[in-house]
Amino acid sequence: MTSWTTGAAILEFRGIVAPSTFETNWANACAVAVNAGIDRKLNGALVDGTSPGFGELTAAAQLAGGECFSRRSTPFGVTNYADLTGVAIRVARDYLDSIGPLVARWSNGPGIG
Repeated sequence: MTSWTTGAAILEFRGIVAPSTFETNWANACAVAVNAGIDRKLNGALVDGTSPGFGELTAAAQLAGGECFSRRSTPFGVTNYADLTGVAIRVARDYLDSIGPLVARWSNGPGIG
């Protein structure tokens, strides 16, 4: 499995400088999930540090990791925010959806899941 992101990188991305043990454990779990999800969607494509896609996928992993981390405070998908008309804002059903097109650009065709 490629390490697209880490728990420490997710915490830094979220601006958490003194994480609790729970936050550290949650960020680590999110990193494992995001890394596995991206690898699965790449469908066997090899994107390493020399590939132009590596930087894009690393940045995408940060975004997905940040969203995954935020889900602990939105367990049923509703954030504490509303749009301009007052409708509650929901998080995506799959935190990899927003980066799906970017991952697909570097994959070996449709990934699993």
